[in-house]
Amino acid sequence: MYYSVMPRLAETIFIPLIKYTGYIGPKLVQYLSGAGVCLIIWKISTKLKFSTIIKSLAVSLFYCTWLVSWQSGSAYIDLFRTFLETTALYFFISGSWVRGGMILGLSVGTKWLSLGSVGIYGLVFGLPLVFPALITALPWFLISLKFTGNPVYPMFSSILQNSLASFPQILSRILMLPLTLAFPFDDFLSPMVIFIVVLSAFSLFNSDVRVRKISFVGLLGAIISVSLDPPSSRYFLPYFPAMIIASVSIIDKLKSKLQFVFNSLVIVSSIGILGLRLIADYKYFPYIFGQQTQNSFLENHSDRLPDTFIDSDYYVEKNIPKDSKIIIDKLHNLYYFPYNFDHTSWAKSEIGYEYLITKNTKPSEIEGELVHTNNVGIQIYKLKP
Repeated sequence: MYYSVMPRLAETIFIPLIKYTGYIGPKLVQYLSGAGVCLIIWKISTKLKFSTIIKSLAVSLFYCTWLVSWQSGSAYIDLFRTFLETTALYFFISGSWVRGGMILGLSVGTKWLSLGSVGIYGLVFGLPLVFPALITALPWFLISLKFTGNPVYPMFSSILQNSLASFPQILSRILMLPLTLAFPFDDFLSPMVIFIVVLSAFSLFNSDVRVRKISFVGLLGAIISVSLDPPSSRYFLPYFPAMIIASVSIIDKLKSKLQFVFNSLVIVSSIGILGLRLIADYKYFPYIFGQQTQNSFLENHSDRLPDTFIDSDYYVEKNIPKDSKIIIDKLHNLYYFPYNFDHTSWAKSEIGYEYLITKNTKPSEIEGELVHTNNVGIQIYKLKP
């Protein structure tokens, strides 16, 4: 609930979708964002006059990755941010720095980390693009300032855990960049990342200045993303398309036999990752085919859903009146809460509520009666009037 006082662009788009489609709409935004990135990669590759095979290769290198495959069915916003920044790259390559800057500003309105992208694109394509980017992002600066007193909340606040790693860690990660990105500590991309990083570095010497600029974007973005602590391949995702396009520019110039070898490696990697994705998705089959309820499915996988509200035994739905005044604390992912609620991150006072939904609290610390604790540790308190 970090941004509960100031919804960002993606979450704002989610609001009407949640009302009219439930949680399917936000996930569909992510799916379409992934497909949109593939389209933009194809369009940029076309501008660079790559062959059809090379363009298909670039799209496959992006989409047939573990991270993109699971994010396509999630409500994370990283693919949406990636779509915006890849679209901005297309405009910059096309010579439209104003439109590119405006799209980049929308990305800043999606996630503050995109401010790093503004710096990278400004360095590579020219500082004038920074102006339309910041003007477009201005509403989110003002909203943040009004509701938190910090124009870039939660940056520079105690609530945010991410910060820069130590200099020795950063240096080590940069020197080992192919391995750092190919074997990240969290979400796996693809074994082909090792080749992608190395080839994109070679493309810095490409005769086409556009390719050199794309390569700079990818490599500088990679350096920023691995400098964060803890690092995450999700932070690298917006720069991944640029690195892929730069890397395949080298493949486009290789002899046919070497191209065949590289293409074969991509096919094997893609089949392997999509096969693993199918195995991972097997757990959804009982729910999809009506053999398991949603709450039962969530309960079975609760160990991988930290801070998620799960009404495992339907106590909230069956025992709490729908129009009750409910406040929630210590829970972060509230996609499946059945009623209207307030959260302690935005509620001005905890007085006047009838029920508290929380976890890991001692009843003696709460002004009310603990009426139920479900199978996944969610506590329901009936508060004193």
